[in-house]
Amino acid sequence: MPATKLVCPHCEKTVEIQVSAVTRARPCPECGQIVMLQMAEKSTKTKRRALLMDQAEPEVGNTPPAPEPAQEPQPLPGDAFDRMRMDPEVRQFRRRLVLGVGFVGGVVILMLSLSLYQSYREKEAMRRLFGTEEIEGDSLLPKNKSGGLEASMIAPEEILPPVTSGNLVFRPPGSGELKTATAKTGEEGTSANLARLAAAEEALGQFLQAPNWKQRALLVRDQLRVAPLMSIYYEKNNDGPVMFDSIVEAAEISARFSEHVVVFEGGGRRLATVEHTASGPRVDWESFVGAGEMAWSDFLEARPASPRLFRVLVSPAGHYENQFGDPGRLQCVSLRSIAEPGAKVVYGYVDRQSPIAKELNYWLEQNSEATVSMILRLKFPLDAPVDFQVWIHQFVQSGWVAK
Repeated sequence: MPATKLVCPHCEKTVEIQVSAVTRARPCPECGQIVMLQMAEKSTKTKRRALLMDQAEPEVGNTPPAPEPAQEPQPLPGDAFDRMRMDPEVRQFRRRLVLGVGFVGGVVILMLSLSLYQSYREKEAMRRLFGTEEIEGDSLLPKNKSGGLEASMIAPEEILPPVTSGNLVFRPPGSGELKTATAKTGEEGTSANLARLAAAEEALGQFLQAPNWKQRALLVRDQLRVAPLMSIYYEKNNDGPVMFDSIVEAAEISARFSEHVVVFEGGGRRLATVEHTASGPRVDWESFVGAGEMAWSDFLEARPASPRLFRVLVSPAGHYENQFGDPGRLQCVSLRSIAEPGAKVVYGYVDRQSPIAKELNYWLEQNSEATVSMILRLKFPLDAPVDFQVWIHQFVQSGWVAK
């Protein structure tokens, strides 16, 4: 039977007692008191063994082992930068950074290549359109057979009277009278503004005197977009020089644009707008002829139900019939196009409570003559019975010059 060392709970001495798997109690060899070794309970069927402790008495004369000294942090071998450079996270970040820089550089190079290619295609398109051989700046200069510039594109220099009282004195093309230009005072000073007006007057004169639309297109703003529109326009309208008497007024409306009143030989007048660009003055052809997305006569003939953009003269009117017979709900204005001689006047309609009606009324009230140039989108109603009643689909802007 095995012996087990334990501490007697009565005499508190370490004794050896013979025990087995079924031993419940034994007398203490020292004091004789009964020592309970295990106890069973039927309710929980738990067995507990108490005081079974194998305690070894410390040998006399032996001191407990001394605690181990604390570990001091030791420096890692090698260079810190080399260890950081070889760190997996740092290497992964560096790889992503290199890939990102390479991707951005590739995109920049691609965009630059596309820009150069687009510029080359635009120049080639202008060459085919105008039949020119050389391009200077962003304008195409036609060459004659001798290799020189066309004489019609360069006006001879003329000695004019000196500038007096801060005004610019000039002689408009086709007129023997001297005129005076007014400049808008700005940071650049009156002299610089007057010089821009003089250059604009010269460019406008060349524009009006151009023998055909191709040479006129060299002096218009936004050449690449406008030149095809000019080609379509002059298939239906007379080409050649514009017969005018004089340019009676020149006024700078901003640092970018100036306005000039052109008087025709028959006595009519028309406003011409010139843009001051880095390549020189450029005439706004679309506003000068009142061009739209399609010819005015074609619009009235086709009667499209989808909106088209037009430059029209707008004035109040009161014509109500057909689908537009409710003056209490609808507002009526007359729309006149100057793009075609003798063009038919059309009535435009809009709901009185709509934002479009508020825009129309605001600009009509601002003009004392009750006629305002506007850019509008117009459309016919479905199954329109007549060609002179349209819906005003959108108010684009007041004025004909697209900024």
